[in-house]
Amino acid sequence: MLADILMAAVLGETARDAALRVAAERGRELGGAERGQRKPGRLGAERALTLLQELLVTQGFEPGRSGSGCIRLHNCPFHPLAASEPELVCGLNRAYLTGMLDGLEADAVEAALAPRPGECCVELRLK
Repeated sequence: MLADILMAAVLGETARDAALRVAAERGRELGGAERGQRKPGRLGAERALTLLQELLVTQGFEPGRSGSGCIRLHNCPFHPLAASEPELVCGLNRAYLTGMLDGLEADAVEAALAPRPGECCVELRLK
């Protein structure tokens, strides 16, 4: 997925801006497809988090509930790349997950940078 995002981002705007844009687009596409398939109606906070947790597993993440209203990603599928360029890779990851939230129309949840050692740099939490 990351390679696809970077490949689609090489024309026009700066590479960083294009990569962030494409990451968000890919996330929106995935979230929209999932929403279209499941037809969940209006997503309240808890239902949105449950749906996200299920979707994230299919994307190679290891999501876990961290208290009420928060999903922590216990792994980073992009760890080898994030180790050398954390600002770029974590930003792409956040943009991808924000796009996924947009596609799902999960308005009560946000993707926020919250790095912790040994875990993904992004958490999904209630706004």
